[in-house]
Amino acid sequence: MAEELRTQLRERPYWTTAAIFGVGWILGRSLPLRAVLAVAGIGARTALAAALEGVVSDRMRPPSEP
Repeated sequence: MAEELRTQLRERPYWTTAAIFGVGWILGRSLPLRAVLAVAGIGARTALAAALEGVVSDRMRPPSEP
């Protein structure tokens, strides 16, 4: 399990951190819900920005000549 967690953290750092944060909050209930939602919102916006960056950069490349 530790190796899988390391792999996920390397490949998807924001999603893995958000998942760990969420599990910790559910188990401990020590953070206010608003703080959890704020962190989740930041993570979602970051993931969306990374996905859009890939799409935009693919569209902006000039077509390769055959």
